[in-house]
Amino acid sequence: MARNRQRAKQRQAQRREARLAERSEQLASGAPPEDTGRSDTVVESPPPAPDFEPDEEFVEPEEEAEAADELEPVAARERPERGRPRERAKVLAFLANVWAELQRVQWPDRTALTSLTGIVLGFVLIAGGYLGLLDALFSKIIKAIL
Repeated sequence: MARNRQRAKQRQAQRREARLAERSEQLASGAPPEDTGRSDTVVESPPPAPDFEPDEEFVEPEEEAEAADELEPVAARERPERGRPRERAKVLAFLANVWAELQRVQWPDRTALTSLTGIVLGFVLIAGGYLGLLDALFSKIIKAIL
């Protein structure tokens, strides 16, 4: 086992050396290294600003929408429905997911069902008897004090 670890470390060191040699060859050939995320060059002057001449006065999109709303009569505006198709689609998707989940459930057979029901009823009877006994005991104590 120790030999396997040692061999794995040797193979890892060989791969590391091969990668370093490959990178040094790329740098020597002038190609940038592949795994770098930044450039080491510095731009001496910023790029020139774009030249454009505005044809019209710039209007903010919000102002444009407000101006259009003022011009249109209220009845002419289109009003979408209140999202009922979207809600219906969400409900149908939910029901489809519920059905898919119910199909994945491993339902018990009749013997497992009867035995598990018996176990549950047994624990309910034991817990009920215990709580009934404590209730009777504490009620006698409370009556004796009062």
